[in-house]
Amino acid sequence: PLNPHDHPLTWDQSTLKSLFPEYTHTYDLIQHYRQMIQSEYEALKLKSPNEFSNNVEFTDYLAMRINVLSRAFGVSASDNESGAQWSAINTPKDQFSLKTEMRSYITSNFGVSLDDSRQSEDVKLRSMCPLLDMYNSHPNPNASWRYDSRTSSYVVHSKGIKQGYPVVVSYGKYTEGHLFAKYGYVNGDGSSPTEVNLAVFHRILGDVGLGQQYSQVPIGWFARDHKRFLEGVDNTDMSGTIHAAVKATQIQRELLLRYLVFDDGYEDCVEAGGTDWELKLLKFQHLLRLANSREDWIVRLPAKHPDARPGPNLLAINSEGDIENAVGIDAKRILSICRLLSLTADDLDGNAIEFLSGKLNTPLKPIKLKRHGDALEYRAMMCVARLSTAGLNPYEEFVKKHGIEEPNQFGSREWTAWYIRKGEVRVLQILRRTAMQQMEELKKPSGSSKGFIVRETGACPVEKSTPLLDQL
Repeated sequence: PLNPHDHPLTWDQSTLKSLFPEYTHTYDLIQHYRQMIQSEYEALKLKSPNEFSNNVEFTDYLAMRINVLSRAFGVSASDNESGAQWSAINTPKDQFSLKTEMRSYITSNFGVSLDDSRQSEDVKLRSMCPLLDMYNSHPNPNASWRYDSRTSSYVVHSKGIKQGYPVVVSYGKYTEGHLFAKYGYVNGDGSSPTEVNLAVFHRILGDVGLGQQYSQVPIGWFARDHKRFLEGVDNTDMSGTIHAAVKATQIQRELLLRYLVFDDGYEDCVEAGGTDWELKLLKFQHLLRLANSREDWIVRLPAKHPDARPGPNLLAINSEGDIENAVGIDAKRILSICRLLSLTADDLDGNAIEFLSGKLNTPLKPIKLKRHGDALEYRAMMCVARLSTAGLNPYEEFVKKHGIEEPNQFGSREWTAWYIRKGEVRVLQILRRTAMQQMEELKKPSGSSKGFIVRETGACPVEKSTPLLDQL
């Protein structure tokens, strides 16, 4: 029988789909961690077609990798510590330090910093510590740990733990979804923040939430000039990867048009030709820059119970009540995107085209738009509400099929998935409600509708926007 407390990276696709709506935030994180491990396994098979490929099954590699992923701790490399390879080579110790060894590796997937300009204390490596990895993490821990480079050991210091309470440390700042996808559990007491992804019409490439550990396209694909990037690529080894990246980028461009089909601020849909079309093309060009900037599409909600403390057992949740009225949602970046999408040629004192055109001449950096007038803000809030609604749709369809009742077994895969889904829905509902409230406060003044036109239902035909693809 299946273990109800197993790590989510061991789930098959049908299990994942039965617990999370497809392409929602935590669903994607679990998928990407799994894809990262699968890509490592395939790469190792290519490099070792006999020994590794013939002796290591994927399930065995997955189990090992989950142990390293969820149980390894980062420590800094010191110039005074000798590398693991030092005893096997005829190199003086002072010429081959641990820091030197870590910089000799060509991957950062295992927590290694490869930037030679950094100080030695910033060069990280992973350490397995069988006792330390028994402790769970909590935002309000009752113990702390540090690495003592003098003795090459970890020191754990308690902060006063009552009898019968578990020892809990902190792994760092994790949202509910990240904590679950990486470590396989949540505290379940509302002590961690929750985040959702508002890229509801396209799939983010590049940084998918795992930093430079894993990317669906080559690292640097979007950050560098393509010609310079390709010059440094071994076309024999990378031709398939490059072809896949080009294809993925083309598909993404087509999907991005869905953000531009509403033409808020206009009585009629914008068509090719004229000033309004020129502005729409500029908005599309900036949207391409923003498309893979993950942080610009993420909305975070602080912990519901930030003062929660670890209890004597999983069922003993010690929290300070509901703080629904003081949520402090962080939606500045998605609001900036919505201001961009909602611009008309009359905005920014009639200088919207000049402003966007000028920003395209700056280094490859996503644009940030501040508030500028009630009409633009009204349309931007409609955009936020629209994206929130689109984000909620998969959860609503999921509930129709699977129900909304809380599972009985606290900490089981079913309960944990329910808890995370509930938190993500809460973020989207609060965001939508806040946007609608702001629209009500900004509603068009009586006798004037200029600039306050929004398409509350429906959109312009996407065919009217497809000519943008040919003008890039």
